[in-house]
Amino acid sequence: MTRRLVALAVIGAVAALAALAFIRRARREARAEDLVIVEGIHKVCKLATLEVALADYARRTVPKTIDLPFTDEPEAYLFYSGVVSAGFDVCDEPTRLDVDHTARVVRLSLPPARILSLDIKRFETINERSGFLNAIAPANRNGWYQDARAGLTKAALDQGVLPRAETHARELLSDLVARWGYRLELTVGGVGGTIDR
Repeated sequence: MTRRLVALAVIGAVAALAALAFIRRARREARAEDLVIVEGIHKVCKLATLEVALADYARRTVPKTIDLPFTDEPEAYLFYSGVVSAGFDVCDEPTRLDVDHTARVVRLSLPPARILSLDIKRFETINERSGFLNAIAPANRNGWYQDARAGLTKAALDQGVLPRAETHARELLSDLVARWGYRLELTVGGVGGTIDR
C-alpha cells in the first residue's frame, strides 16, 4: 500500500511539474507574442501617391585576383525588378491644413515629393562565369544588389516619378474636397496651385 501511495505521489509530482512547465511556457509565448505586436507598431507619416514597377538587366565583371593567361575575368548577367513608391513624408517637414468654410476652400501645404520606398521583387543572376582561381565573392554580389537599388531609383527619377506623384496628389485631393463642395489650394514644397473642380 505504501509503494502504491509513493508511486501515486511521484506521478502526481511529475504531473504537477509538467503542468507548471507547460503554464510557464504558455506565459513566455504569450509575452513573446505581445512583444512582437508592440514592436510591430510604429508611426507612419507617408502618403504614397504613385507606384512604378521597373525592371532592368546588367552585365557585371570582377577584376582578376590571379592574372594568368588562361584565366578570364569573372562575369555575370543580372536581372532585377522592383516597385518604387513616391509621395510625401508628412512628418519630414511641417504640413499645414486650413479650411475656410466661408469661401469653401481647403488650403493644404505638403513637403516636396520624394521616393518613399523601393522594394526589390526579383534579383537573380542569369548567366555567371567564374573560375576556381578567379571567383565572384559575396561582397561583389552585395555591391551588385546595391547597384541594382541605385539603378532602379535613378530609372524612377528619370521616368519623372516625383512630378507625377505630385500631379496625382493634386488630382486625388482635389477630387476628395470637391465631393464636399470645396476647392483645393495645394502648396507642394513651397510652390502653390489651385485646382477648380
